[in-house]
Amino acid sequence: MSLIASYVSGVTIMGTPAEIYNYGAQYWLVVVGVALSCIIVCIVYLPVFCTLRLSSSYEYLELRFNRHVRAVASLLFLFDEVLFLPMVVFVPALAFNQLTGANVFAVGGIMVLICGVYTVLGGLRAVVWTDSVQTGLMFLGVVLVAVAGTIAVGGFASAFEIASVSGRIELTNWSFSPLERQTGWGAVIGGCIYWTCFNSVNQTMVQRYISLDSKKKAVTAIGIFAMGAVLAITLCAWCGITAYVAWVTSGCAPGATPLVDDRMLPSFVTYIADTQNLPGLSGVFLAGVFGAGLSSLSAVLNACALVIIEDLLHGWLQKRYKPFNEGLIARGATAVLAVLSVIMLVVIQKLGGVLGVATALSAIAASTTCGIFTLGMACSWVGPRGAVAGAVGGALVTSVVSLGTQAAAASGLRTMPLNFTMQCPNEVANIDLDFDPETIFPLFRISYHWVAPIGLLATLIVGAVVGWLFDVQEDIKMDAELFTPLVWRFLPARALEGAGSTRRALQRAHAAAPIAAPLIISTVDKIEMNGELSR
Repeated sequence: MSLIASYVSGVTIMGTPAEIYNYGAQYWLVVVGVALSCIIVCIVYLPVFCTLRLSSSYEYLELRFNRHVRAVASLLFLFDEVLFLPMVVFVPALAFNQLTGANVFAVGGIMVLICGVYTVLGGLRAVVWTDSVQTGLMFLGVVLVAVAGTIAVGGFASAFEIASVSGRIELTNWSFSPLERQTGWGAVIGGCIYWTCFNSVNQTMVQRYISLDSKKKAVTAIGIFAMGAVLAITLCAWCGITAYVAWVTSGCAPGATPLVDDRMLPSFVTYIADTQNLPGLSGVFLAGVFGAGLSSLSAVLNACALVIIEDLLHGWLQKRYKPFNEGLIARGATAVLAVLSVIMLVVIQKLGGVLGVATALSAIAASTTCGIFTLGMACSWVGPRGAVAGAVGGALVTSVVSLGTQAAAASGLRTMPLNFTMQCPNEVANIDLDFDPETIFPLFRISYHWVAPIGLLATLIVGAVVGWLFDVQEDIKMDAELFTPLVWRFLPARALEGAGSTRRALQRAHAAAPIAAPLIISTVDKIEMNGELSR
């Protein structure tokens, strides 16, 4: 439940229906990518982490390369979460604003304050237990909206038929063009790589995998996560279909401008609650959205505190302070991140659909970090120089593509036909109808689905080439346990001879410093240093 709560956020609940409503059901094929990503994680990455049993996933990079590479990945993670946090806060605040008229910044501030308090005081235990409750609320809200919407439009068969005739059920576009927002290959390949980047090496997920007793239990947890994520995406996608069908049959989309797509689902919930006489539906929906948002927010704050102390302070700077002082540093960092998430709401409000924005921006750091780990686990000739060069190359390429596409999106996005909404009174389109996307530089028209694949590929190519040319092979640490089992047959003989040396060194280090573990645990029992939390 906690794994599902960390990544199925309010962005999924409100962004997915709006994406389906505006651009068709092709996005739903991302569930195939989710399933494939979990298989890849179990085969390629999980064996390494389960063998080494590290407290932080980024510690692997210090063992494989050096502490500077570990710091680079840790900073990329923090950058990713700084971009993700305001989106997690914005979605529930926007839903509350749409249904009640409350100020977005006020709601966001209160939400961050409440979440920050229980995260700092309760640590990982509080995060995990509240995640379970919040995930239940999230699924309850989405299921009720999906069921109520289906009943309102005359049943599943009727809704599917109307959506098909209207062109919303479009699953036949299998173009490889990265310039099309939604295609089958874009959703499957992009979804697979995007979710692999997060599920494979992100501190949020890895910490939970290796906290289990065995690899078998970790694989089971990943399988449950995959089923939960697929179910959540499917339910949210169906909400988008029923919303479209409901407004097609009524001839109007009351209470919202459809092109402002993040407001679509709250508007639909209000419409269903009014027309079907379901006064409690809006409240349950809000509870679900806030549950999803709070679970992701607490997970992110908890993970960032761990990374700042364990990876940057201890690992990179080689500094250790008294547990009380380290606790203050972690709490201070949590407070700064919380304030930043509210301030950045100003920027988030001006961007396009939250689902595309979240995917494109978070892919900058996620794909680059995954690329560094993949270089370490699969390419024995890559050392620190190759890893750093790959990180720089991947981050630069994805930043240009992602930020460029978001700037272009501010000019307007073409949706599928929504002509029926123009009959509505007081509707104001928020897009320049003279806008021609062909005038935008092609690099900035790339679909958000392809940002993660581009970033991962750029990191791997640059890192592999630089490593081959400039890394001193004799200085590269060779231990078969640092590599995925898939490449063991291709490793140099000295890697197989040194198998297990890293793990034995870690065990000796822990045995020689028995005080270290209690210090870490006490420092973050209130942020839970040995545990963890991430989107």
